Amino acid sequence: MKKIFPFFVQDVSEDKKRLLEKHLLMDNIKRCKLFAKIVILFETILILMHLSSAYSESGTLFVFDVYIILYILLWSFSILMLIYISIYERGRNHSERKTKMFQNGLWLFVIFFLTWGALVTLVDQKAYGHVMAFAVNFMCVSVLFHASNKTMLYLYCLPIVILYVGLPIAQPSAEIVSGHYVNLTVFLFFCWLASRMLYTSHSSNFYQRLLLTEMNESLEVKMAENEEIHKELANANHQLKQLSVLDELTFILNRRGFRQYVQHEFENNHLERPFAVLMGDIDSFKNYNDHYGHLEGDQVIAMVAGVFKSLLNEKPSILARFGGEEFVAVLFDVDQDQAFYKAEKIRQAIESLKIPHQYSRAADHVTLSLGVAVGKAQNPDHIFQLIGDADKALYEAKANGRNRVKIVKE
Repeated sequence: MKKIFPFFVQDVSEDKKRLLEKHLLMDNIKRCKLFAKIVILFETILILMHLSSAYSESGTLFVFDVYIILYILLWSFSILMLIYISIYERGRNHSERKTKMFQNGLWLFVIFFLTWGALVTLVDQKAYGHVMAFAVNFMCVSVLFHASNKTMLYLYCLPIVILYVGLPIAQPSAEIVSGHYVNLTVFLFFCWLASRMLYTSHSSNFYQRLLLTEMNESLEVKMAENEEIHKELANANHQLKQLSVLDELTFILNRRGFRQYVQHEFENNHLERPFAVLMGDIDSFKNYNDHYGHLEGDQVIAMVAGVFKSLLNEKPSILARFGGEEFVAVLFDVDQDQAFYKAEKIRQAIESLKIPHQYSRAADHVTLSLGVAVGKAQNPDHIFQLIGDADKALYEAKANGRNRVKIVKE
């Protein structure tokens, strides 16, 4: 049965069903308004034609028979329905109960219209013997209004019962009644089938639009989430990149970061620049680690790095931890005297910290030896060459007693 009549299948959520009901109500309101206006127009024409015919025959307009009464009744009821819809539309924030009552009012209008067609058809049996009035009304209702199968059967029930019960009474010919029953039954079945097909198509389109809207909203959310994830990944990659070039203890450049920074500096500036390389090494640091422990040694390295950073921030420079206790700094746009002065200032600042070091060969506190090399650079290779010279100068400073600055003369 479900394969033959797919409109009986209801496998959607209750929320979606309520949305469909609301959509159908608004759609049926529009159809009711249009239908009522058309009915008013046609009934006005029929009333005028009937009055004109009565005037031609009797010379007076005030001749009332059953037809004129039915025409005026449907005409009046259609006007009332337009007023009823207008009052509802002017309201705001209708409650569920009020909306349900209004919807029942619409269905009463439909039932009245069908019942009116049944009565006109019964009256027609004496004069014409056809069932066109009811057939047209039934077809209009089946095609124009969208409702569930249960609702449509409720709408059909009373008018059909009135017609089927009244036909043998209004129509004296048993053969005509029998033919009416057969023809009406077939016609009504196909009208009902058409209404179900239209309802299924209409509701299916609504659910598809709803699904498409949900998918679009879900896609927008996913896109926003993906964009956020992309930002987080980009931020994480940036942080990882920073971590890969930074020393985790001192938060200054490591050897890899130093090389990348030097390359970048000369990529953006091809002019020959005077510079100085400072190589610093904590004196007797292995003895310090062996006797005070590596945690204390890490604190000393961090403090030395802090001194370097605080004293190198006046001019363009590069600072890196080059080894365990070894530091390298590149100072741009300085001459020999300025470089020596800066190195000596760093050495004195370390010594002034007075960090105890009873196992040092230079003093009873932590000291620093520095080697300085000065030159001019137009590419990174010049700096890397002078690093070797500064390292040799550092070796000489340590060989000559430590805690001193040794500079390579230009």
